[in-house]
Amino acid sequence: MFSVLPSLLLVGLGAYAVSRAVQLSDADGAWERAGASGGELIRRAERSGDPALARAAARHRRELEASITNARRWDYLLSRSVALIPLAGLLVGGVLAVLALRASRGMGRRLSHPVEELAGWARMVGRREALPENDGVAAADEFAVLRRAFRRMAAELEASREAELEAERARTWVGMARRVAHELKNPLTPMRFALHTLQRTTPERPDAREALEVLEAESARLEELARTFAQMGRMPEGPPSEVDVREMLDYLLRTHLPPQVRHDLRAPNALPAVLGHHDALSRAFANLLLNAGEVVTQAGGGSVTVDVREADGNLEVRVMDDGPGIAPEHVARVWEPDFTTKTRGTGLGLALVRQTVQAHGGRVWARNRLEGGAEFGVALPASAAVPEEALSA
Repeated sequence: MFSVLPSLLLVGLGAYAVSRAVQLSDADGAWERAGASGGELIRRAERSGDPALARAAARHRRELEASITNARRWDYLLSRSVALIPLAGLLVGGVLAVLALRASRGMGRRLSHPVEELAGWARMVGRREALPENDGVAAADEFAVLRRAFRRMAAELEASREAELEAERARTWVGMARRVAHELKNPLTPMRFALHTLQRTTPERPDAREALEVLEAESARLEELARTFAQMGRMPEGPPSEVDVREMLDYLLRTHLPPQVRHDLRAPNALPAVLGHHDALSRAFANLLLNAGEVVTQAGGGSVTVDVREADGNLEVRVMDDGPGIAPEHVARVWEPDFTTKTRGTGLGLALVRQTVQAHGGRVWARNRLEGGAEFGVALPASAAVPEEALSA
């Protein structure tokens, strides 16, 4: 409608203007009047008796008759073509209508196809299906920006879903761990008292002493397990303070690794502090070092290297060992609360590390090293980059 109606209007007005111009021109009548007056002039010149004037009059008569003949022919053609001008206008209008229809259909397909495609993408996002990698549309397409925005939205939705699932799993594990800790502590207290009583009253018999030592070790392990469960989802009370990570790691390397495990701390002297809770961060790094030391010991020896550096406003700590590394299928699961490869492990050590680091506004990662062994990394915002309300929550 936006193309056909204006075109038909212009064609109609043009046809009317041409027909009126033809009617108003009256070329045939003008030449007839010129012929009448010219004929009178020629007749008078022929009767004058002047031979030269007579010859000029004869030439003028021939030119005048030819011009009048041509004017009559042109008038005949115009009189016939005036009737054809509206038909030509209708024909041109019809051609324009067809062209406009084809153009509008093409434009409609160009507009409707991307909309239908994006509607299909919306259904795929609703079903949590992956969007097609290559839609075959040029980058200059007018819907390219919308497609890119849709892809970013789908990626952000997927990331938010994963974060929500992870948070839900963490909440579930926190609740379960605290219930287990509560159930463990109730019988542990009388068991420990009874064990101490037996240790004082039992005679010095080797078999009884050995049994008491087993009970002492296992009850201590249960008590430590209950303490670990109780720590899930709980940050230390009190305001955060600046923590010297280099000094902390130097102390932990000297006190938490077996003597046969070599260790090396690579850290510049001038490092920014980290705003956080000292005890929670110390437990997190101690867990990483204890795991690395245990892996190296089981592998028959080796070393543990800790690399500390500042990058992009973060303090990055890499704990690297010379062990066998992480199985590829386990890399993505090592931080989960219910995952462990140890026969006597609880699977909570690395989960507590991640929980503590995320509570301080940081992130963790785990990967295998090209030269062999595993790397467990922690990135913490340097100093005041961590909001205090996030740590005290």
